[in-house]
Amino acid sequence: MKLKAFGIFCLSFLMTTALSSCDSDEITDQPGEVSGSGNPTMTVLAEQVAGNDGYDENGIAALNFPSTQDLRSIYSGLKLNFQLSGITKIELESVDGYALAGTTGIQWGESGEALTGEVENANSILVLNAPDENGLTPRKDYYIFTLPCDLYGGYRLSIYREGLVAHYFGVHQTVEMGSFITPADLMEDELEFDDPDAPLVEEERPELDATTTALLRQYQQNPTEENKQALLDQMGIRYDKVVARKKAKLRELEREALTLDVVEEMQEIVDEMVENRDIRLEQQFLRLIDPRNDDNPDDAWMVLRGASAPNAYIGYAPVTNAEYAAFKSDFTYEAGQDNYPVVNITVEEATAYCDWLAQNDPTHSYRLPTDEEWILGAGHMPKDVSMNAGHVETGLTAVDAYSQTTGACGGIDFWGNCWEWTISTDAEGQYIIKGGSWDSERDDCRSEKSDVVRTGTQGYDNVGFRVVRTDLN
Repeated sequence: MKLKAFGIFCLSFLMTTALSSCDSDEITDQPGEVSGSGNPTMTVLAEQVAGNDGYDENGIAALNFPSTQDLRSIYSGLKLNFQLSGITKIELESVDGYALAGTTGIQWGESGEALTGEVENANSILVLNAPDENGLTPRKDYYIFTLPCDLYGGYRLSIYREGLVAHYFGVHQTVEMGSFITPADLMEDELEFDDPDAPLVEEERPELDATTTALLRQYQQNPTEENKQALLDQMGIRYDKVVARKKAKLRELEREALTLDVVEEMQEIVDEMVENRDIRLEQQFLRLIDPRNDDNPDDAWMVLRGASAPNAYIGYAPVTNAEYAAFKSDFTYEAGQDNYPVVNITVEEATAYCDWLAQNDPTHSYRLPTDEEWILGAGHMPKDVSMNAGHVETGLTAVDAYSQTTGACGGIDFWGNCWEWTISTDAEGQYIIKGGSWDSERDDCRSEKSDVVRTGTQGYDNVGFRVVRTDLN
C-alpha cells in the first residue's frame, strides 16, 4: 500500500552553517565540558531520542574537553523541520558505510579547527526516535547528532509514520565539524510511504522532475555551453541519487543476504554505475535533446535517441523466426514459434538479412547495431525488471512474452530470452553480444555489460539479433 504525504518539507539549506549561528541557543553546553588528564574524545550515540528542545541531551558527549574550547564547536549532524504530523522515527544511514556514530579522539589544528581521528564502535546508521507516540511536533526544528562525515556519495533518510516508511536520498553534502546540514531538495508531498519490508530498489526509471524539465527547456531554447552544464549538473544529482539508492540496497544485502553472490552482484552494479557515470550522463543528455518523435507509431521501428548515425531507429524487438523466413525461404523452425527470436544465425547471415531489407527500401540503410547504439536503445536495466532470464523459463519464449518490460526507446525483449549480436568487436575480433538469454544470470543481462563475446562465423542457439535503420543521406 502506498500513500502520498502532503505538505511541503520546510527546510532551509544549511550545508555549512554552524549550530552556534542558529536563531537561538537551542542546544546548550552539556555536562562533560571538563578539563583534566587524558586525550579529549567525543561520543555520538547511534540511537537518540528527541527531547523538548528538539535533540537528545545525551546524544553527544565529550570527555576531557578543554575548558578553553567551546563545546558547541564540535556539534554536528542533520537539522530537520517537518510539516507532517505523526512522524515517530527518523533513520539516517551513510550509504557508503561511513561512521555516523561512535567514539573518536579530538585534536585541534593550527587554525584552531577541531579534527577527529579513528572511530571506535563505529555505526553507519543513526536513529532519532520521537519522545512519545504522538510523534515529532510539526514545524519544529529537530537535530540528529552525527560525527563529522563525508556524505557526498549519498545518505538515506527513512521517515517512519503510521507504521509506514518513506525514503529520501541525499547526495553532494558533507557534515563538517560544528555544522549541520539539511536535505536540499526534499519535498514532503513527493514522499511515498510504503511497507517497511517493501523492496528498496526502484522498479522503474524515475521520470524527469520539474527542475530537470525546466533546465532542458532552457537549453533547447538557448543551447549554450553554460545551459548545457547546468542541465548536466542537475542530471548528475539525479543520477547520483539512483546510485545512492543502489548503495543502500548493497548495505542492506551485506547485513541480510544469505549468500555472498547476491552481494557481489549488487557490488558489481554499483561499481559499474560509478565507473561509467560520465558516459551514462552523456548518453542521457543526448537522448533528452534529441528532438525526434516517432513518425509512425504503428511500425516496428523505435527512435534511437542520442545516436550519432543520421536519423537512426532500432527494431522494436529482435528479428523473429517468421520475419527471417520471409527472407530465407528454406529456413525452418518449430510449429507455433513464429514470434520467437531467430537464433543460430551468424553475423554474416544477420548482415545478409539487413541487406535484403535495404533492397526493398531505397531510402534507408539497415545493419546490426553497435554496442553503444544497443545500450542507447535499451537504457539501464532496472534491478527488479521482469524478463526471461535465470531459468525462469525452460527455453526461449515469444519476443512479446514480457512486453510489459520496455527499454529506453520503448522497444521490448532487450534483456533475457536471447543474446543479440552487435557489429562491435573486442581486441581479438570477437563480436560483442548484448542482453543475456533465458539461461543467463540476471546480472549478465545488464545493458552496460560489454565483455561477453562470440565468434561471428558461428551460430548459437541462444544468440539472435535486432536491426538498426538509418537514413542513406
